[in-house]
Amino acid sequence: MSRLGWALGVAGATYLALAPLACGDVVARPIGAATDEEGGDVAASDSGAGLDGNGGKGDADGSDFCSGQGPIPLPGTDQCTGDLAHLFRFAACACDSLAVSGILATDSFDSTTDGGAGGSAASIAANGEVATNAQASVAGSVWAGGQGLSGGTPAVSISSPGGVTSTIALDIESGGDVDVSGTFLVGGAVYADGNVILDAGSLSVVGSVDVPAGDSASGVTAGGGVTHGPVQITPPCDCSSPMPIATFVAAHATANDDVLIGLTTSGLDDPPSTVTLPCGQYYVDGIQGGSVTIDVTGRVALFVDGDMKVDQGLTVALAPGAELDLFVAGNVELQTGVSLGDSNSPARVRLYVGGTTFTLSANAPEVGANIYAPNADVQFSSDFTMWGAIFAQSLQFSGNFSIHYDTSVLATPGCTPPGTSCTTCDDCSGSTPACKSGTCSACTSTADCCAPLECDPGTGRCQLPLE
Repeated sequence: MSRLGWALGVAGATYLALAPLACGDVVARPIGAATDEEGGDVAASDSGAGLDGNGGKGDADGSDFCSGQGPIPLPGTDQCTGDLAHLFRFAACACDSLAVSGILATDSFDSTTDGGAGGSAASIAANGEVATNAQASVAGSVWAGGQGLSGGTPAVSISSPGGVTSTIALDIESGGDVDVSGTFLVGGAVYADGNVILDAGSLSVVGSVDVPAGDSASGVTAGGGVTHGPVQITPPCDCSSPMPIATFVAAHATANDDVLIGLTTSGLDDPPSTVTLPCGQYYVDGIQGGSVTIDVTGRVALFVDGDMKVDQGLTVALAPGAELDLFVAGNVELQTGVSLGDSNSPARVRLYVGGTTFTLSANAPEVGANIYAPNADVQFSSDFTMWGAIFAQSLQFSGNFSIHYDTSVLATPGCTPPGTSCTTCDDCSGSTPACKSGTCSACTSTADCCAPLECDPGTGRCQLPLE
């Protein structure tokens, strides 16, 4: 039994239940993954030239890219698309602030396993402030870096209305004060670079509460006691250098597979019928219209040199084994019904948005994708459920909001080789995920890993916390 499960039994508290997660028979094969010995990858059966890892054409039958062997290089970097997976370490991550009112629930699963179990891996974070006024069940940790806050503003401010016990399965990591109102149970520890202030209600912590010398945690119940000493919280979200999405898109204006399927650059501007994309890399000037339906039948990278704006419904459907990296240089505005990706396997869709606007209608039957919109302030103002992860400049949720985080997105293979120069661990991946003395190398302790990952010293890899 997990620490939080034990504590809940003792305290008599109750989780905010989520509906059971469905996990179908589809096994996600992230970009860069090798095919099996018999070449059983569905995507490999599609035609299309594809681009090889050097940015040139692959084999005539597309065996490089379409067999899962050819990475997509990112211009101006030493990385490829697989290296972007580190952006989705959290179920929700904001460069500025993350604010929630109503009900918040996160959980995790692994779409590549039959059981789908994911443990306590669905954490939420912001480099500035995390503020909730919500019944909360977070199957992971709450992180706040405390960057850019005015004097006296807590880095973590959590309130649980209505007398309901809110739960955080693992830790609270705060780069400033922690302000609590309501009844909260924390299954791990609390690390605060400031005071832990209990305005009303109770805060029960299974582990310790760590605060600097001279700060306090009055009224808090902690199984590991209250300890005093230095507390340093690194900003959790990778926001120092947002990915230049428009640059990545522009590089494919002439290097693409459009001609192989007869796709024009305006082919997704109000298309009269369903557009089918077999395995390949494609470039269009925008995605817009009353309604747009795209069927992805293989391993696809789609580069959009403009906006994605659909008024009456966008449907992006994936065939078994298919996957999509969608780069949009401009804004995303999706109204009415939206069906994006696959809730059984959200790791197979990665959406990267370069613009400052990201609007997604609450009337979305299915959103199964990992969304990166580092320049956008994203708001969901009514009940909404998504499968995958979301990263934005700021996030504001109200209503009943839940995220089912697919941990398998972090298994997407990158191409950063050992010994690559680095500034932070965000620059590294694979078997050498730590940045030591300016070089990517294996981790030896959790301090080497980017939040919320922990080091497995036996393999030298950084991984999500185990329950």
